[in-house]
Amino acid sequence: MTKDDRPTEHALPERLQHQITEQTHHRTELEAINQAVTSERDALKKKLTDCSRLLQATTTGLISLDKSGLIDGVSSRAVEMLGADKSYLLKKPISLFIATEDQSVFFINRSRIFAGTLKAPFEINLKKKDGTIWSARVNAQPVETPSQKLPGMLLAVEDITPYRQALEALQLKEYFVNLLFSIIDDLSVWSPADIDEIIIYSLEKVGLVSGADRVYVCLFHDRKTRLSITHEWLSDGVETPAPALQNASVETFSRILSQVKQSSTVSVADIDTLAAIEHAAHEGFHAPGVKSFLFTPLFYGRYLIGIIGCDAVRQPTDWSRETQNLVKCVGSTIVNALIRKQTQKAPAKVRETILQFVSPAPHTSDDDSLEYEGPIEVIDSDDSTPVEEKAHWRFEEGEPDDPNLVNTALLKDGKTANIACKHCNHQKLLDISVIRNIGTRLKATCTCGNEMYIKIELRREHRKMVHLEGVYIRGRGDRIAMKSDDWGRILIENLSRHGIGFKVFGKPDVRVNDRFRVKFTLDNTASSVVQKEVVVRSVAEEAIGCQFVGKDPCDVTIGFYMMTT
Repeated sequence: MTKDDRPTEHALPERLQHQITEQTHHRTELEAINQAVTSERDALKKKLTDCSRLLQATTTGLISLDKSGLIDGVSSRAVEMLGADKSYLLKKPISLFIATEDQSVFFINRSRIFAGTLKAPFEINLKKKDGTIWSARVNAQPVETPSQKLPGMLLAVEDITPYRQALEALQLKEYFVNLLFSIIDDLSVWSPADIDEIIIYSLEKVGLVSGADRVYVCLFHDRKTRLSITHEWLSDGVETPAPALQNASVETFSRILSQVKQSSTVSVADIDTLAAIEHAAHEGFHAPGVKSFLFTPLFYGRYLIGIIGCDAVRQPTDWSRETQNLVKCVGSTIVNALIRKQTQKAPAKVRETILQFVSPAPHTSDDDSLEYEGPIEVIDSDDSTPVEEKAHWRFEEGEPDDPNLVNTALLKDGKTANIACKHCNHQKLLDISVIRNIGTRLKATCTCGNEMYIKIELRREHRKMVHLEGVYIRGRGDRIAMKSDDWGRILIENLSRHGIGFKVFGKPDVRVNDRFRVKFTLDNTASSVVQKEVVVRSVAEEAIGCQFVGKDPCDVTIGFYMMTT
């Protein structure tokens, strides 16, 4: 061994020892890391098990979509909601499971979510594989995927069908109560000259609520030997049998009236189910082509004075217990209104005899209660200059000798009527409280002294100013094929029972006689959803005026909303 080799022989064991030490230390580190990773893996497995158990128990379904709207992931709960196997759902477009009328709603909300302008959940109707429709609340958010340039979407879906049904049922009961009180209020306070018109107006409300096409009041006279239809409301296109029921003999309809004499309500959902003899007994009493009918007796005390009834012509109606009670309550209110009208038109001596039961007792000297002596007169000693009183409009009951001199004013929203003077163009907003006290036939004196005669029109359809968001989508049979811009957002500005006025966002190609569907949510307690088919009647830049069409153009929900809000 040379001198040069000796350092190498000593260095080799030292290097080996150093490497062994490093490897041992590295192994110790790896074992520590492995233990940490194993512990973290076990913890993640436990979390995964817990999350899977919670996910299986949750009522929320999870659906993930790719950038094209195809389903690329679905939870077991979502599989149950959509009523199909998981293998069937994967790679299927989500639009297959959205109700037709809500396709535009989903895609509009999807665009708003991607744009970051919508973070709140929204409601749509989904459908199962077998076509069953159900209500869902959807909470959606975009999901960034590294392999995709465009984001996908994660949908958290809840079945709210029972909730929506319960909410709509409660809203319906609220409508019933509010409508009943509004009818009672009208029939109790309107002037006697307008009682007949208010009764017909009330019958129209009952018809809208009950689904009837004819609502009528029939009263007995000539010692109950004859009967007549005194008040009647008819929907468009429905005929009346009233001419044959003026001064008709009670004996002709004795079979019908025998049931009401026992103070019972008669309700028939399908007239064809009646026996031949019973069916024949109703001929001539109801509207031609009647399919269902309902009538209940009118009593004043223990005296039977007539009946109030409903006829359904267009389609059979199963009269609910709430409807029967409503008709009965309205009938009782109508009886009291007619008695009030008769009393106030009676001679003074008769009226004084009746009113003595409700008039306050005369004041006696022994009564030491304080009396009201009128308003206190305030005298301003600093300024004795008389203040000139400003002229005001004056209103009183009256009708001209010439009917052509009567001007008509519309009761807008059921609350106010706008009256304009043709002499000075001065206008006056007349509140319904004044109209109720004086009547609908008014003599108005303007501030300029000009006199005019006004007839307040109560039953003419009015439009309610609203601010509701909705969507539209073109339907089949349009003049052009479906395009990507044939659906969009709208802002509803006015609403009536038979039509709608709205503005369209953007610049859509909309023309008169175009047809499409609209969907919007009312601002009532239940946030009721309305879906209607409409035809365009007017186009003025962004303002679109449409008429409801289809099988049920007069929507009951809208009718309730118009009358009770």
